Amino acid sequence: MTDTQDDTPQQGISLGERVRNFLDQNSSVSKVAHDPMLTAELLLLVRMSFADKTVAPAEADAFAAICTRLLGLNGDELSDILKYLNDFSYETTDAQAAEMLAGLDEVRKRAILDHLATVARADGEIDDRERRLLEATARRFGFS
Repeated sequence: MTDTQDDTPQQGISLGERVRNFLDQNSSVSKVAHDPMLTAELLLLVRMSFADKTVAPAEADAFAAICTRLLGLNGDELSDILKYLNDFSYETTDAQAAEMLAGLDEVRKRAILDHLATVARADGEIDDRERRLLEATARRFGFS
């Protein structure tokens, strides 16, 4: 046996190898992991979903619709995508995520703001925390 082989499962496997193994199993998770802009947008959408401290079914549905219809992600993998975001992007702040997207063209930034607004109003009302997140993101994108 060479030094690089290990007969015991999961022992000696680095975090990087575990991440790669996880990503190889899920095409949409892999897409998110390899696209920092998509990751940043999804983080903002998740934060918008939780901004009012509860995720109403309508907000979850709006999030899922944006992810599948507009961002081209596999709906069956949304829970894995959320797990990935929680496990690997939890330290990224709203401001950092918005700053990553600030260099996009105006049309794309407006689309992202529209996605955020869709989630915010999905439950029938826009909470003050949702409004603040939307306004702060718009400012970071260069809109007044």
